[in-house]
Amino acid sequence: MSVSSSGVSLAQILFSIALGLIALGIVAFAAYVVATTTRSTRWFRRQS
Repeated sequence: MSVSSSGVSLAQILFSIALGLIALGIVAFAAYVVATTTRSTRWFRRQS
């Protein structure tokens, strides 16, 4: 599979990069939420 000038357009490359950044942002946000909820008792309280 060789990438030629007519095979993949610049718009497709930019769109795939944007989708990748959005996916990374969602994963990072989910990891942040999981980390904060497991460390603190802000949203759910554990019975000690």
